[in-house]
Amino acid sequence: MKLLKISLFICTMALTANLCAPGTAWALLDNLLGKKPQQAAPQAQQYSIHDEETFKAVAKSFHRIPFNDPKLEFDILLPKDWTSEQTAQIESSQDLGQKILRDIARFKSPMIGTAQAIVSIQSVHLEREISAENWLKNYILANGYTLQGEISTLSDKRASVSFVAAIEDKSTYDYMTVQINGNIAVLVRFESPLWLKDPLEFLRKATIDSFRFILATDDPVESLKTFSFMDALKVIYPESWSLNYPDVRNPRNMSMQLHSETKGSRIDGLIRFVVVKRDRQTSLKKETEKLKKYFNDFLKIEVKKLVSSNSAPAYNRFLFSRYEIYQVSPLKEDASDQELRLVVLGDKNWYIFMFLLSPSEKENLYTWACNTRAFDVIVKKLK
Repeated sequence: MKLLKISLFICTMALTANLCAPGTAWALLDNLLGKKPQQAAPQAQQYSIHDEETFKAVAKSFHRIPFNDPKLEFDILLPKDWTSEQTAQIESSQDLGQKILRDIARFKSPMIGTAQAIVSIQSVHLEREISAENWLKNYILANGYTLQGEISTLSDKRASVSFVAAIEDKSTYDYMTVQINGNIAVLVRFESPLWLKDPLEFLRKATIDSFRFILATDDPVESLKTFSFMDALKVIYPESWSLNYPDVRNPRNMSMQLHSETKGSRIDGLIRFVVVKRDRQTSLKKETEKLKKYFNDFLKIEVKKLVSSNSAPAYNRFLFSRYEIYQVSPLKEDASDQELRLVVLGDKNWYIFMFLLSPSEKENLYTWACNTRAFDVIVKKLK
């Protein structure tokens, strides 16, 4: 009680002498009673670079050729007062891992209050065909980041996203793009404290979106192999898929399968082709019924629903084409739903059926992404 009276007397004297505002009086009282005042969050002010005009005035091109590899040569625009940091060196791009991201460049801003922004550029070798969007989805999921909006997809080889990352007891707001060049994926990431999200909004997007490969290529991730159904059809497919059960004994009705296998010879992706000569004994309806019977009797799956139906992105030799995606379910109990992608093509001489059976996106995102990308690559390259 005596301590409280003394504290009130000190505050009354301070207020009378105009030495502190009423709020300060309570702060003095809290200090005397052993309470810590709450720390105010850093006050974000408008950053000097906030539009195209202010960015152009200070932008500088940073050009690099990591490991002297043309596939990695890049250019990026950053403010001229940013500094380039030394990254851990490896002998060549061939030493880039297929699982671990490696830094190939890193840049830091000057101090912004008590913090800095960082742009890091990392690279990794890809094992299988995959789109940039799905690679990025898998990366976000694997690291447990919190998405901020949808993934922006510019092409099969470039996609961007914003997310919040928690590192120990700190949160950062990040904007990232991934670009695929041949069999290499490059991630370009702008990282800053969460409280700088709004002040750095323009700079964050302007720098990352300026990244470009000097020698961009349309080369596939994997080397390609070829299989021909005589003069009916040429199939070009990624080398990670194995050829199985080719049957061309009857030139009027041919088939073959491609398998994607994990270690232990478990099939986690199946693509099957059936090529039928058009004549009076065949029709699209009859061949479709045969395919349905194959699904039911041999693969033991049933169609649950049609997800989408469009024309197939195939070569213009075909008079008609369909590309349909189905949700299917194995007939055995407690089995997970799968995805079936079916392409039907026809020219004046042939009916062509090809389908992909894959784990669903929900069941295994990475496997689904690689399987569907390979399937689409094959469809586009049919001749």
